Amino acid sequence: MARPASPTGLAALSAVVAGTASGRLRGKRLLAMVALLGLPLLIQVGALVWQSERGSGFAHFVTMVDATYLRILLPLALIFLGTAAFGDEWEAGTACYVIGLPVPRSLLVVGRWLASFLRALVLAVPAVVTLYVLCLVKHEGALAHYLPDLLSVLLGMALVMAGYTAVFIFLGLALRRSVMTALGYVLLFEGFIGNMPLGFSILSLSFHSRNLIWHLTGNDGFRPPMISTELIEPTALLTSLLWMIGYQVVFLALATRWLKRKEFSGTVG
Repeated sequence: MARPASPTGLAALSAVVAGTASGRLRGKRLLAMVALLGLPLLIQVGALVWQSERGSGFAHFVTMVDATYLRILLPLALIFLGTAAFGDEWEAGTACYVIGLPVPRSLLVVGRWLASFLRALVLAVPAVVTLYVLCLVKHEGALAHYLPDLLSVLLGMALVMAGYTAVFIFLGLALRRSVMTALGYVLLFEGFIGNMPLGFSILSLSFHSRNLIWHLTGNDGFRPPMISTELIEPTALLTSLLWMIGYQVVFLALATRWLKRKEFSGTVG
């Protein structure tokens, strides 16, 4: 019998996404991700119990999202999901099956990037929406009033998550100790440069996510730091959008090139 033709295009991409077992949310990894992204919810419940009105309102929601999810928790969660997309295969010795899949390397990389990104969304979106409800539930009509701002927050969050996923997928392919390198990237690069006044911070995904949300909502709680609002024009919304998309394109291209090199050399180390 003739061998069935390999899938192409969207069919191949869907097959890669559906068949991505590495980095899957199960067991200890799932529990760790839930505990990590659920930490602000526990803090907020405690604030409602012991601080009453001081621990509620949209301003408090902005502070919590900016200080926890955008700066710390989302990057940390994506380190383990992104680097595992290919890294698990190399650690388990099953990389030869990845190399042998009859699909273009670019589709394989994009498919695994999409799978990791969707897994992160499944965890992060319910957590942020729950935090939104906990922060605003005490204020009559606030949940509906700030709904457009919540959607803007979710949009900025999704874009920065897509960028981080691309970065960590590349690191998971390129380096053996990719988790430690990714932690260094988050803590030293994003944590330090992303919080500097406008200048070097334009290289940071965290900076652009906060800048985009600030432009969409007008809430100064998301406004990135600048040296002087009078001397320097704030970064435009379109600029931040292009930077976040550019991160995805560049690092997915680098990951594709690296995977092709592994295939050509015949090595998995």
